[in-house]
Amino acid sequence: MPQTDTDTPLVGIATRPHPARLVAATYPVHGSVEARYGDMDANGHLNNLALESLHENTRALLNARVMPNVYDSSVRRIRLVSATNVVHFLKEAYWPNTIGTGIGVGRLGRTSFVASTALFIGEDCISLCDTVLVTLGDDGPTPIPDSARAQLEALTLSG
Repeated sequence: MPQTDTDTPLVGIATRPHPARLVAATYPVHGSVEARYGDMDANGHLNNLALESLHENTRALLNARVMPNVYDSSVRRIRLVSATNVVHFLKEAYWPNTIGTGIGVGRLGRTSFVASTALFIGEDCISLCDTVLVTLGDDGPTPIPDSARAQLEALTLSG
């Protein structure tokens, strides 16, 4: 059996979210989206994959705003890839509904940042997500461009 580092747990568990993460005002960017009938599961809830898809779309909109052309493979110089994705499903949600979205930057590093998103129905936070996004060039991780860094810094979560 290979030797392991006993200080590192075999399984990592995400900690409970900070209470400020449950408040829409914590997020600097807001939007909304209509839940779709096809997002329901057999119990009539919006299913977990549908909620994750809403988090993903919220991230993509921010990424395109901060790094224009990041999704256009014909002109982009860097790519964004997800390294870690942690989702908290907090409350049941049903169709039909308008889902409020919030996003900000949870952490900013040299070659990566954490996109922190929240989904709301009214004032109730139904789901949170933190995704580590890494900027990649042809040779691997590359520093976040200065223009994008300035925008990301301005979108840091407040709470």
